[in-house]
Amino acid sequence: MRPDAGLRSDALRNRRALLEAAAEAFAAHGIDVPVEAIARQAGVAKGTLFRHFPAKRDLVAAILADRMLSLCELSEEIASEREGGLEAVAEVMTRGAELLAADRSFFDAAMRDGAGDEELAAAKVRLVLSLDELLGAAQLAGEVRDDVTGVDLAMLMMAATNTCAPALEREPQLWRRYLTLMIDGLRPGDPTPLPVPALVEVSVS
Repeated sequence: MRPDAGLRSDALRNRRALLEAAAEAFAAHGIDVPVEAIARQAGVAKGTLFRHFPAKRDLVAAILADRMLSLCELSEEIASEREGGLEAVAEVMTRGAELLAADRSFFDAAMRDGAGDEELAAAKVRLVLSLDELLGAAQLAGEVRDDVTGVDLAMLMMAATNTCAPALEREPQLWRRYLTLMIDGLRPGDPTPLPVPALVEVSVS
């Protein structure tokens, strides 16, 4: 369940408008966009923004949590509709990377400013659990190497988009090339053992 599920319809509308306006503003102009401009773009008063998000870091963390929950819902949807295997994992990674590529500049800043936020921490846990479940089905089918974790999938999605960041203006779809190479690296067979254990949570720096 999303954190805004219990809000009244008008409050829910305002919160969603603020999240969308802030995400667009941060992606276009960076994290230093004034809150007044965000409230204006959302069509609400500045006081309404502060009622929902007392500080800018709360707004930043809420947007990142919202994006992570979108990735989680995507993973759960594909897991329920597709047979477990590498094809389902590849679809989640590709569609997830599409979201990350669109929000790249925001994600870089948000992971720093959102540290320690409970809503964000809960979204990370839910995302990793959903990716673990999807991955487990693919590993059970013998289509993905056994030493990969859900956190690895999240990190690979972010790595593909961040690595290509300097060239995205010239070739915005370049990340697809590197994501495809990464997906091929998930196949079983005789893989090189991974020299370092997986992280226990999603993180970017």
